[in-house]
Amino acid sequence: MKDIIELKLTGVAHGGKALGKYDNRTIFVAYALPGERVRVQITESHKRWARAQLLDVIEPSPSRTTPVCPWFGPDGCGGCQWQHVARPTQLDYKARILRDQLQRLGGVKKPLVRKTRSAGEAWRYRTRMVFYSAGETLGLRQPGGYDVQPIDACPVLHPDLEALFQDFNVAWDGLRSVDLTVSLSTGEKLVALRTRGDEAPAIEVDFPVSIVLEKSDGRIQPLVGDPWYFETIAGHTYRLGPGARRPFNIPATELLIEQVKTYLRAGPGQALMDVYSGHGLITLGLADTVSMVIGVEENPYAMENAAFSCNHLDNVALHEGPPPRVLRKLQDPIQLAVVTPPDEGLGHRIAPNLARLGARRLVYIAHNPATLARDMEQLRAANYRFVEATPIDTAPQTYYFTTVALFTR
Repeated sequence: MKDIIELKLTGVAHGGKALGKYDNRTIFVAYALPGERVRVQITESHKRWARAQLLDVIEPSPSRTTPVCPWFGPDGCGGCQWQHVARPTQLDYKARILRDQLQRLGGVKKPLVRKTRSAGEAWRYRTRMVFYSAGETLGLRQPGGYDVQPIDACPVLHPDLEALFQDFNVAWDGLRSVDLTVSLSTGEKLVALRTRGDEAPAIEVDFPVSIVLEKSDGRIQPLVGDPWYFETIAGHTYRLGPGARRPFNIPATELLIEQVKTYLRAGPGQALMDVYSGHGLITLGLADTVSMVIGVEENPYAMENAAFSCNHLDNVALHEGPPPRVLRKLQDPIQLAVVTPPDEGLGHRIAPNLARLGARRLVYIAHNPATLARDMEQLRAANYRFVEATPIDTAPQTYYFTTVALFTR
């Protein structure tokens, strides 16, 4: 195969790249779209597939659009992958990617995948972002590596987060990353620092903000103010903090909770188990629809915040510890379950233990469709049948999305 070839692209892969066939090999091309004819240069070659760099778009797709960010592209910032893709097409691609993952990795012949749902703005939606040291300023990692592209603005940041970024757009020797968060409901600001050697910097600020140091062993050291903030999501107020996954697109998160409710058909007299419950997004969000919610979470900071948020409720029970270990010991019967596993997957015997406890309807929330697809085998072995899935567009302008999938027994 020549290093430079012309190629007709026919599909889109998980990871955001377009793909096409050449000499019986699949060629993956970033920053291209299905339907385009392109000229590319092979950069990584294998027996059955290859990666290629886009050189020219010979026949552009009608869905191709002009990126708004000057740092977008293969030599710039890797935070967004799809600014060159029209918004409706982005939504279509995400459903196609999910369907492909369920078919190829999950072994589901004809998976029912609903249209991608979206809420809120396609720009200026992020209320949280992690930035990296780029010398004397901050930046975002370049595509496919650890090099950092310095930036002085970002079009997906909420205006309040943009303002916080401008206040903290400075780096120093020993700084690794800065995690910035703002609350839409309270205006609170949280800054989480990571440093080499866990060195705590001396910081003075002249405006209200909380600052913490995230240590390499996962511990949180408060430096200024409290190590948390409050956010109202779908009518419920949560205490949130560093150390565990938390929402960065509030309207999309509210849509996600709504989709979970729709799939579970929760009601009085039912008990719900929320596994990998984190800060209690589902635990608190669904507590008023069922008779009992049982949350299971390993991260102590997330569990402490969830306990605070749910302190006013008498129908919530929280169990701290590794979910596979905790579930082995639980005996109380349940009818419903929600799982939000890490990218590594469900963990040992999660599905069979949920079946043992009596969960007839199970909702799987996946931040990576490949994780869901890989866990299909465990779910099938526990007699859970895949019904359907809905992608939620939690990260416009990127290939990332969140899947809400329904299983029944």
